[in-house]
Amino acid sequence: GQFVPMWPAGSPYVTAVGGTEGGSPETAISLSSGGFSNRYAQPSWQASAVSNYLSTASNLPPTSLFNISGRGFPDISAQASGFVVVCNLIPNPGVAGTSCATPTAAGVISLLNDLRLQQGKSVLGFLNPFIYQNADSFNDITEGSNSGCSVHPDGFPASKGWDAVTGVGTPNYKKLAQAVLRLP
Repeated sequence: GQFVPMWPAGSPYVTAVGGTEGGSPETAISLSSGGFSNRYAQPSWQASAVSNYLSTASNLPPTSLFNISGRGFPDISAQASGFVVVCNLIPNPGVAGTSCATPTAAGVISLLNDLRLQQGKSVLGFLNPFIYQNADSFNDITEGSNSGCSVHPDGFPASKGWDAVTGVGTPNYKKLAQAVLRLP
């Protein structure tokens, strides 16, 4: 058997978001998805980052379990635990998942778009090449891993640089604001 990559996160046409937890240090959360697409080839804008991960990360699952030439995901990550969701006016504490991390990351990107609009610039549009060109504008997550599955007990570990559980890391608004304002 092989790992079964998730869709649409495995698509190169979306910005896939992984999950983290904690704060000092912030670590990958085991419920975060991640891996390598069987459907889409690895895009050029992430090739160097993925190559570095595959050649330097320790404790990777056996390469026979995943497509090393596929699109790696996630691209970025955000906090994915400790959320309170209100439904029918009833607060539900302790909600966790990338379904919490993704809107958190989208909120940060919205603030960056707002900053650009205030300067008379256009919104960011397709983010993925920008993310990999500005990986140093994210908080690199180097601890933790996602869980494996019935095929193999261990998932992908967090590592320096891009990894298949937290991407390039969590948004650092101050650094990202500077990066987006340098764009035309």
